[in-house]
Amino acid sequence: MRILSYGLTDRGLIRQRNEDSLLVDDVNRVYAVADGLGGLPRGALASSLAISKLEEIASSPRFRGEPDFKQVFRTINDRVRDEGQKISGEIGIGTTLTVAFFRGSELTLAHVGDSALFLMRDGDMRQLTRDHTMEQDLLDRMTPEEKLRAVIPEYFAHTLTRCIGQQDELDCDLEKFEIQKGDRLLLVSDGVTKTHTDEEIAVHLGSSSSPEVCSVGFIHTANERGGPDNTTAVSLFIE
Repeated sequence: MRILSYGLTDRGLIRQRNEDSLLVDDVNRVYAVADGLGGLPRGALASSLAISKLEEIASSPRFRGEPDFKQVFRTINDRVRDEGQKISGEIGIGTTLTVAFFRGSELTLAHVGDSALFLMRDGDMRQLTRDHTMEQDLLDRMTPEEKLRAVIPEYFAHTLTRCIGQQDELDCDLEKFEIQKGDRLLLVSDGVTKTHTDEEIAVHLGSSSSPEVCSVGFIHTANERGGPDNTTAVSLFIE
């Protein structure tokens, strides 16, 4: 299968710097988005360290065969955590990391944080990732009736329960999916999900004429709506 890809990141209109990073590696078929934690120092460094370490691992001989993404994430976590201890002692630094790796028709998804991967197939879209936030943990424990009545503090949606660089022992979500010709995938930081509804994401992902048009469109719309955060979009069309 051929993967058509395009990734783009933008500072937005409010933030002073862009703390998102991305990887588009068509040779090794590895794609990723990392979003540095704004509540901690040096978010841009945290995300760029995670992506550069992932790129280094993906280009190494040990990545051949069947990569152990649990170990890959532990290695990246150690790198970011160690640097964070040098920079800010007890506080450290942190970042999300969502990775899509393709081998043949199999997609491996490795994920920690609240960046997201969406899959569109035959006109239907679903989110393959689960947000590691206080809000999502609370919702997971509720019945459908309780969710209808729930009033959840806004900061719960932005408070991560898992991320790269903050824990000694990191457990990432790891799943495998079969990919088909015609599938479209979208990797994004929460700058996209904050400014688009799921329906809007589905419409734009499904109607875009190319990965470039898709990624550029998400950035453009986010900025039209005030650009409240850094925004990153990596679009992948399977042919």
